[in-house]
This record gives sequence, C-alpha cells and structure tokens, in this order.
Amino acid sequence: MREGFGVQEWPDGSKYEGEFLDDFKHGKGRYSWKNGEFYEGFFYKDLKHGDGEYCWPSGHKFIGKFYLNRKEGYGHLKYPGGAIFQGLYHSDHRFGPGVFSYPDGNQDVGLWIGQRLLKLCSSLEEGFSLLNFPDYAAFMQSSDPSVLSCLFLTRLQSDVDEDLLSDESFIYPPGIERYSTDGDHLPLPPGRKRELDRVFHGEKWEPEAHPYQGYKRDPLSAFPVHIRMKANIREHRLDTITVKSTPDLLQI
Repeated sequence: MREGFGVQEWPDGSKYEGEFLDDFKHGKGRYSWKNGEFYEGFFYKDLKHGDGEYCWPSGHKFIGKFYLNRKEGYGHLKYPGGAIFQGLYHSDHRFGPGVFSYPDGNQDVGLWIGQRLLKLCSSLEEGFSLLNFPDYAAFMQSSDPSVLSCLFLTRLQSDVDEDLLSDESFIYPPGIERYSTDGDHLPLPPGRKRELDRVFHGEKWEPEAHPYQGYKRDPLSAFPVHIRMKANIREHRLDTITVKSTPDLLQI
C-alpha cells in the first residue's frame, strides 16, 4: 500500500502529487487534469475534504473548504472578469450570508440560495453584520446546540432505527471506501460524521452535546429554508469572515 508522499499518474494525463495513507490520497496534495484544471488542498480517503483551492481553465478560482468533495463553509469564488463572491456555502452552493462584488465596485449583500439573492441587506453606518438581525444573531453567538436542537432534534430521531445504529458497521462496513468513492451517497453514521467534522474544522472543532443519531448526509433537507440556513450559519459560526466594502466593513 502507498504511504507517505508520492506521485501517481493516469493515462488520461491527470496526476496526483501529495500524501498517501493506506493506499488513499490522504492529507495535503495536488490533483491536476490535462486541461489545466486542478485542486490543491487536503484530502480524506480520496475525497476533497478541508481547506483547498480549485482552479478551472476558464479562469474561475475557488478558495475555501470542501466537505466530501463539495464546497462547504465560508469561501470566495473569483470570476475571470474580476467579479468576486465571498460568503457561505453548503453542499456546493451558496447558502447563507454573502457579498457579490462587481468589477465596477457595486455589491449585492444579503442572504443567498444558489445564484439567487434571497434577502437583500441595506447599508448601515456601522457596517453590516448578521448580529444586526435578531432572527440570525442567536445562531452566530451561541455555542449551545440546544438552540437548534429544541426545534427539530426529536423529529429527526423519529425515523432512526436504533437497532441498526447500535452497530455502525451494519450501516457503514469497514473498508467500504475501497469499493465506493461516492461521497454523496455513502451513509454518514454518527462515528464517521464526528471524524469528518473533526478533520474539517480542525482546531476549531467542538463536539456536539446532542449530535444527530441518524445516517443521512443532509438530515435537514426536508425542513423549511430558514431553518436549514440558520443551522448552516451556526455550523460555521467560528469561521466568519470580514469583507471589505465601499465604504463599510461587512461581517458575514
């Protein structure tokens, strides 16, 4: 099995240079394609996971974090024409507070879902922050998971088969990553999610006092948008960024 630093090349011209563990791309590395596209950052068992930079031949560049191959948390996407989006992502899409800056200096500031600006935020003399919005401020400040848990924890647990969860290997057999690299559909039992979250957040990771005891990748998908967005804001509350605006500073 491959261990430590190494280089692997494929017949189609793609190439990986970086760290291996138990035959997986694991740790820091760079994966590039023949057309000039590349990802440079952290991997977890062959999947992009953690801090990274992804560049396309078109000139687009994303700098931020990935969770099982998808953009997640705060990051910024640079466009070849000079425009920049800086804000919160979830499952590869904009989802939460963000600022889109145009080359001419104009900006769209607010809450985003994908390419759509859901709620436009007006300029304030002291700047803009989610702390100015009572509906969202609690999720920026609180480290107590009960703020959200009281809303939906009971409902989430109601469809979980406790007999299956008593043995996580029943749901996620050891070594299954060698046979399936489909990060979108592999289950996420509590033990695996805890390990992935720890790697993703690094030193800022805080274990949940009342973690979700199911195995769905996105257990909140059936809930209203405002609930899912608040949960996403809270999840990444320790990674808030400050964006320079004209003339104010925006904390998102």
